[in-house]
Amino acid sequence: MAATDVSTNLQEEATCAICLDYYTDPVMTDCGHNFCRECIRRCWGQPEGPYACPECRELSPQRNLRPNRAVAKMAEMARRLHPPSPVPQGVCAAHREPLASFCADELRLLCAACERSGEHWTHRIRPLQDAAEDLKGKLEKSLNHLQKQMEDALLFQAQAKEICALWQKMVETQRQNVRTEFERLRCLLVEEERRLLQRLEEEELEVLPPLQESVARLGQQSAQLADLVTELEGRCQLPALGLLQVSMGTLQGPGCEAAAARGGAHGDEDGVQGPRAGGGPAEVPRGHYTGSWHCQP
Repeated sequence: MAATDVSTNLQEEATCAICLDYYTDPVMTDCGHNFCRECIRRCWGQPEGPYACPECRELSPQRNLRPNRAVAKMAEMARRLHPPSPVPQGVCAAHREPLASFCADELRLLCAACERSGEHWTHRIRPLQDAAEDLKGKLEKSLNHLQKQMEDALLFQAQAKEICALWQKMVETQRQNVRTEFERLRCLLVEEERRLLQRLEEEELEVLPPLQESVARLGQQSAQLADLVTELEGRCQLPALGLLQVSMGTLQGPGCEAAAARGGAHGDEDGVQGPRAGGGPAEVPRGHYTGSWHCQP
């Protein structure tokens, strides 16, 4: 029985009068009462004194709080001997009393003991049910606003999807049009290439053979003229007598008159020819010359 009384007294001495729980960082006021540091700090919320003791109401001009290590050890001992039991839902953890009100300034649930402690004297305290109704109204208002925003977002999303689908369809149509047009252009280019190549081939067959024939004929004429030039250059190197004899023999020799006659009658055979209709050079046969020479002996 005595042990039980001692244990009970230990619990009472180690309990804060404000939070009704074991002391946490206990401090002593000028009047000698002990409180948790955080509890007395919240209780003395005003910036200026005097400050009243929550237990005896004695006034103190300043916040003179001294740490009390002895009480701290006693609270630790009581906490080990009698650990606090789990707090049921809806019960104040500090005072083990039902939560009945709400502090709007600190956003905390309070029991009757919390209100009596003086910690919330200057705060806005409302009954639990009224505070819940106010909060519910605010939440419903916020919910309606969010639902409206969600509806707008869904509408915008649907519109964006529709626009995206239209753009994709338009892009695909344009892509197909581009492919069709370029295929048509490729066919036109292939056909034009075939037509131009065929025309070039026809022109080649039409123009090239006559040109090649003219080249061959001009080559023969050039060879004949080269031989005649060589022969005349040789005669120019003869002495005067020899040159005249050779020339007279050539001009009065047998067949000269006939050659002259043939040259007069057929200018395109043995005589010196004039320009052809085709633009070729005149032909001069070897051994026949009807003009005069101007050579040095």
